[in-house]
Amino acid sequence: MSIKRILAYGEDAHVISTRAMILQRAGYDVAHTTRADELVPLLRGIFFDMLLIGDSLRTLQNVRLVQRLREQFPTLAIVMVQDEKDERDPWSTAFVSSGPEHIVNAVRSFLEENHNAVRKTSKIQPKVMHSAAGL
Repeated sequence: MSIKRILAYGEDAHVISTRAMILQRAGYDVAHTTRADELVPLLRGIFFDMLLIGDSLRTLQNVRLVQRLREQFPTLAIVMVQDEKDERDPWSTAFVSSGPEHIVNAVRSFLEENHNAVRKTSKIQPKVMHSAAGL
């Protein structure tokens, strides 16, 4: 199995770099940014298995960002880190609760479940991911 590549994005540099470090220690190749204007160039330049978006991004503006990304990258898994699905955001692929172990377990589970899936539509049904640890 090849190493999965994740792009982590969020407004808080400390939180995003910490999540990136945790995912790197779990065996993932992780790039991270706090700048929305870097997302499209990064996603066009490098293949990522997943875009992990931080839990501080709950404003309508950021929901629109996810919508635009979904339109440009319909096969990209976009996972929001938050406690529950935000009804304003039907474009994310999945939602995970925050917490280091929970994020690693949910990312691992999601990538294993979907490693052969090829998404041909931007109308992916969102789901909430929970880890076995229940954190």
